[in-house]
This record gives sequence, structure tokens and C-alpha cells, in this order.
Amino acid sequence: MTDSRKISRRKFLRDAAITGAAVSLSGLWSFSGRAQSGKKVVKVGVRPPISINPGLLGDSPGQVMAGAFTDYLFRLDGPENVRTNSLVEDYNYSQDRSEWTFKLREGVKFHHGTELTSTDLKFTVERIMDPDLGSPAKSLFSNVKKIEEVDRYRTKFYLTKPDPDFDLNFYDYNTSIISHDFDYQKYGEKKPTGTGAFKITDYVQGEKMIMERNPDYFLPDVPFVDELHFVLVPESATKRLMLQSGDVDVLSKVTLSDFKRLDKDPDVYTSYASGGFQAPISMRTDRPPFDDNRVRLAVKYATDRRFMLESVLSGFGELGHDQPIAPTYKWYTDLGTRKQNIEKAKSLLAEAGHGNGLEMKLNYPTNIPPCPDTALNFQQIVRPAGIDIKLEGSNSDVYFSKYWLKANMTVTQWAHRVNILDVLRLAYRSDGPWNEGHYHNEELDKEIDLASTTVKPEVRQKHFTNIQRIIRDHGPAVIPFHQSSYGAARKNVKDFWEVRNGSHELRFVKLT
Repeated sequence: MTDSRKISRRKFLRDAAITGAAVSLSGLWSFSGRAQSGKKVVKVGVRPPISINPGLLGDSPGQVMAGAFTDYLFRLDGPENVRTNSLVEDYNYSQDRSEWTFKLREGVKFHHGTELTSTDLKFTVERIMDPDLGSPAKSLFSNVKKIEEVDRYRTKFYLTKPDPDFDLNFYDYNTSIISHDFDYQKYGEKKPTGTGAFKITDYVQGEKMIMERNPDYFLPDVPFVDELHFVLVPESATKRLMLQSGDVDVLSKVTLSDFKRLDKDPDVYTSYASGGFQAPISMRTDRPPFDDNRVRLAVKYATDRRFMLESVLSGFGELGHDQPIAPTYKWYTDLGTRKQNIEKAKSLLAEAGHGNGLEMKLNYPTNIPPCPDTALNFQQIVRPAGIDIKLEGSNSDVYFSKYWLKANMTVTQWAHRVNILDVLRLAYRSDGPWNEGHYHNEELDKEIDLASTTVKPEVRQKHFTNIQRIIRDHGPAVIPFHQSSYGAARKNVKDFWEVRNGSHELRFVKLT
């Protein structure tokens, strides 16, 4: 690192004070330095998590921690995020995909000593399905009718209707397999157990988490380091400075602005995974003026998607097409990019009775990127069409309690889901619990149901293409781009890569 770029500890402490980091940095230095015993230690900078209890994870920090101390039936593996078996050895299904049987690896142990069996898989899913738990993953298993322990390692799922993609539900970060004989209600937020490559030895909420290598992990020689130290820092700028100064080794889920800065640092390498991340500008279709599709189309024609991609994401993403199935998904159909057409937008508004233009309020969370930049750039880009957007930002707590699902126009960030049908059922079906646009279209509901249950791929593709066409031309949202998931590590760390689905990957990191 050159003298002009080097960050001294004194400068770091000064900058941390400026950014308002709400942590005791002296406490961080006391535990996060290189272990005196010569152990190989990788330090990971994250925000304090909302939860570390498997099945109840609500943010990226909890997800990255759970990905280290728990494991999943399936993982996204390697820099290309290839679908890979993890705790599952094999699986099969009935011809109509209404019955699924999963065979677990034998000899896998939880950190508290008991062996992973079919009882634990059954317990995990039934716990997620329990409405009293309140798991964000509950909707994934609404189709499950019965779960049967076939033998010690085989678990069978009977579904109420066929589901060709049932296995994809187990890629969700809240589906890590947990133990039936451990009290997660009591210890889930203190020191939960799992089958992961690392096990928790110390956790001080809001300050640190220390994990050590699991000697009984089922993959030979994995992990390759002795300890993970999670340094809990609220401020993204502080985490970036800590990576640049060498006081942490890895950052996952960094902001785009930090990603761009880190990408220029000679001592750091960056990683990003494209996916279905998006920030829809949603319009309530059950209220004027957006109950008229001409108005919705006018807003879509007023939008310059390429400008939004470049101005908000600096090109680190993919063009959006006003429907949620990103090019990452195999069911994506290229229907062409709707180009900005100001005159057509004005004409549509005039036809709908808004010849003098349209004034609307747009609500968004100020602390969830890229929502603020999306809102600001959208406001500027649609103004020439006579669409006057009044921005009203608020902290995410206020946004989700007062405006989300309530306001006429909103911007919300949606994470990538391996099973795109989960997004379609949640946000675009008429009865979807997170239907931001309050959109009701019986033809779309039918196509989503058919895409969910049809087995033949060529027939399914027709239904998915119809879904994309309906939402693009009649739906409730402008989706100008699909963003990526961004991460970074110091160059003395090898084999770190960003994972698009939230179940982060630290099992294979090495120190040189």
C-alpha cells in the first residue's frame, strides 16, 4: 500500500469518531488481532445482527453468521454460485413432484454432540411452519401436507399439490437444519448449535462473536482456518476503513459506494454476485391514479432504465424490465427493454385525464441501499414527462411500520431468492401477503399456479413467459435494474466469494 493510501490506526480512530461508530473500538482491538498462539484467525466485519436464531434471521449479519455455524441441505458453491448438495446426500421425487424424499449424509454431528437424522429435518421444517414462531420462511412450506421419517436418514415430504421446484426452497438462508433436542427458544439468541464448519465459543451482543473450527465437520480438512472473529460495527464506513487498515479481513454485503472504493484499493479484492436483487418502484393499483394502467404505463415509459442502472449502481448490475424474473433465472424471457419515451408517457397521462401532469409522493427507507438513490434518480428522470415526485424518506423502522404496503408509491429492496416463484407468490399473486402494489389479476394468478405445478419444462416456460409479459405490461411496478451482492477481502485471504442467496460462504477461506 502506498503512503498516500495507508490508513494509520490514529487516522482510523479519528475517522471512526467522525462517522459516529457506536462501538468501543478499544474492545475490538483487544480480541480481533492475530491470535498470540499462532492460530489462523479470519476477522469478519458485520453490523450487529437482528437475530442469530436459525429460522428467524432477518438481516445480512445474522445470515453470514448462520452460514458459518449451521449448514443447509444445499449450498451455492464457488464463485459461480453453482447449486450443490451439502447436508443432503441424495433426493428423489414422485413423477408428478408431489412427494419428495431427502437422504441425509450419515455421521454428521451437531456441535453439542448428537447426530443429524431425519428427525432433525422434520423438526426444522415443522418449526418454520409453526405460525407461533413467525419465521420469514414460513410461506416456503405452505404446500407441505405431511412430513414422514422414512428411516434414520430419509425424510419424506407429502405436498398438497405438485411442486417441481420444492428442493429450491431449501436454499433459503432461514432453512439451515437444526437439532430437535436443543432449546432454540432459550439459547437461540445466545449460543445456538448447528452442524456448520465453525462453532460459537463466545458471543457478546453488539460487540463480538468468536467461532472456532469444528473438528467433526463432514468435509475433509474443512475449514482451513482455526477461528472466525466477527467484529460487530454498525457503520458501513467504519467497516470499510477497518478492512483497508487490516483490522478485519473480510466484509460481506457491503454497500455499492464502499464496494467501488474498495475495488480501487491495491491490498483488497472485491467479489460480487449478480442475481434477482431489486428495488421496485411500486404503485398501488387499488387506488387512483394507479388503478388506471395507462398511468402505470406512463410512469414506465417515462423511466430511463439504462440511466438508472448507471447512476444508481454504476453499471454493477443488470437492466430490469418491470417484472421480477431477472436474467439470472433460467425462466427469464427477453421481451426487450422498454426505452424511455417521454412523448408516449405524456400521451398516456393525457388519455387518463392527467393532461396537466401528475403529482405523487414516493416513500422509501433512507437507510437501505439502493432505495434512496433509486428514489432520487427516479424523481429526476420522470420529471420531463410531467410526473412530479415528492420524496419522503424515513428510517426503515418507520418505513415498514407506516408506509410499506400502505402508501400509494414506495421503493423497497428485495433480496435474491433461488426460487423465483416465492417472489411471485409473495408479491404478485392477488392474495400475496407482501403484494406492494395491491395488484389483482386473475389471469396472472392462474399462470403463477400453473408455473408452480407444471412438470414439463417446455410447458412451464410458456407459463413463465406469460407471467413476465403480464407483469411487464400491466403490473404494479417499475423495476429499472437488478443489483448484485457485493463483498471484499484483503489479499492475504483466499477463496472468499460473495453468495447471492444470503447464506454466506466462509467455510473455504484460507490465510496466506
